[in-house]
Amino acid sequence: MTDPSSAAPRCLYCERTADEVALIPVHYRDADYFICASHLPILIHRPEQLADYLPGAEGFGPSAEH
Repeated sequence: MTDPSSAAPRCLYCERTADEVALIPVHYRDADYFICASHLPILIHRPEQLADYLPGAEGFGPSAEH
């Protein structure tokens, strides 16, 4: 997992930088994270899959439609 305070923003899932992909900021538990457009569907539809990447995500459940 990437330290959210690191200098170069990286996707919390794949760790690609803004030089490689577009990154979307995510503010969670008073910390700033980034996720790329390729992995945004995980955050939306299967956030529990981010448990290894986002502290506290293990408590997330799937969206209501899944």
